[in-house]
Amino acid sequence: MKIRPIIPKIAANYGLVGGLLTVVAFITFFYLGHQPWRNLISFILDTLIIGIFCFLPMKEFKSHHNAGSFRFYHGMTLGFVSYLMISFVFAIFYFLFTYWIEPSFLELYKEIQKEDMKNLKELIMSTVEEGKEEHFQKQLNGINDITRSQLILDVFLKKAIIGLVLTPIFSIILRTQPTR
Repeated sequence: MKIRPIIPKIAANYGLVGGLLTVVAFITFFYLGHQPWRNLISFILDTLIIGIFCFLPMKEFKSHHNAGSFRFYHGMTLGFVSYLMISFVFAIFYFLFTYWIEPSFLELYKEIQKEDMKNLKELIMSTVEEGKEEHFQKQLNGINDITRSQLILDVFLKKAIIGLVLTPIFSIILRTQPTR
């Protein structure tokens, strides 16, 4: 089972475009005053972008480079490279964004997370049997320990996990049965 050299090239191209679109979506939401890290529409848009840019290289490979034949491993390889490229491009952008474009982003993120926790205090405390107030305070204080590198790793993993879930589905849908 030899991987054809065109596979990583196609997937990387689509992954790069998908990564740039996730960057544009993040910038748009952020500068419109919506927090992209807690916005459902932003999550759905990211899922759509990752899904489309994992599916399109598979479809192109099947239609234009492999004469209509497609195996599961083709899809998994194409999807893997695509979603990792999308995640990597966004993580690089996020690194630049948090360190140089908006250096105060980390403080804004922590402030909003604390506000959200305070709004959900009753719900959080209802899940704990003993030491409710101490547990809540520990969670609230834990927000202060968040670092930029943790946020960067978090966005990378979230985007990669979306691709990891969608890629096998698309690979199964597009696969063809071998001719005998």
